[in-house]
Amino acid sequence: MKKVLGLAAAGLVAAGAANAGTLTVANTDITLYGGVSASYDYMDNDHVAAQNNVAGNQDNFHVTTFAIGLMKKADPNKSPIGFNAAFASFDIPTVIASGKVVNDNNLIKYGQTSEFKPWLAYATIAPIEGLSIDAGLLWNKFGEAPLTILNKNYTRGILFTGHPVLYPGARVNYDAGIAKVYVGYNQGGGLRQGNVKDAVEAGVMADLGVAKVGLHMYDESAGRNLYVACAKADAGVAKVGVEIDYTTLDDNAKTPGADDSALGIALNVDPVINEQVSVPVRIEYVNNGDSAPGDISGSGIYLTGEKSAWSFTITPTYKPTKNTFARVEAAYVTTDKKVFVNDKGNGKDSRTVLAFEAGFLF
Repeated sequence: MKKVLGLAAAGLVAAGAANAGTLTVANTDITLYGGVSASYDYMDNDHVAAQNNVAGNQDNFHVTTFAIGLMKKADPNKSPIGFNAAFASFDIPTVIASGKVVNDNNLIKYGQTSEFKPWLAYATIAPIEGLSIDAGLLWNKFGEAPLTILNKNYTRGILFTGHPVLYPGARVNYDAGIAKVYVGYNQGGGLRQGNVKDAVEAGVMADLGVAKVGLHMYDESAGRNLYVACAKADAGVAKVGVEIDYTTLDDNAKTPGADDSALGIALNVDPVINEQVSVPVRIEYVNNGDSAPGDISGSGIYLTGEKSAWSFTITPTYKPTKNTFARVEAAYVTTDKKVFVNDKGNGKDSRTVLAFEAGFLF
């Protein structure tokens, strides 16, 4: 749970690296990692896409995450080919919709998150120092991770719902010392990428001393064009992260008469209390643009309806050991339009989620 804004594809290893075990297979050291978490959550309503099953989504126990992976780093001086593969089954609750809404509406083209299968799997070739090529099932290098145990908060934020999250493809990475850069090509397959067949990505990340910063671009053919700026810093009294997303739509993806762009901003603040106790806070603002006449969807880039939406999430967390945690969460989101519905079928313009989760990382 060390990740606020960073390299998602390395997240699962980073979260459990201090406790991961090493296996020796055919004279090769392979790292074993993973995690298990269980949760209970309550929500007063769900997104209108709940397909008339709001009551069934309101009050649930979950196996939030079950993940196990193997990794061998590529070393250009010893063994230039490596891999990283993680099998998982997980729930994916967000501030605007339950995990069941994501799966019932097939919002992730790659499959249902409840299916135990590879959710991260790629081979790495490192021909020379600083240069590597990853090919397989990748995660985007910005924003929150798919698995709950890798994030500071139990729910994913609004901005997460506008990201591709994961996709099959290839990526070239280069570490120039003062900065890390990457470019890649993929074929969609991630969150809300049902019609995406081609996409390109690029980015640069640097440690400026006072803060770590990143600039990222993800461009779908006939879809979204996403531009992300993020920064994180340790201010002493708190760790702070900021993400700004600006997304436009290609002509084929626009709704006639509606705006074709959206802005999202997220602020993450994690006050430093002690090694065992933290209180991560996430605040988000989204402007989803205006709708076409007779519609309330805005640009459709986010699922928050037209115009603005705000969310606030606080997640007091206790870590009795380095690889265990227990946390409670209260999340609240408000929108300009009634994009939520309660179990009586009444439209609502706000949503509250209360949750408890406990987990173990290895």
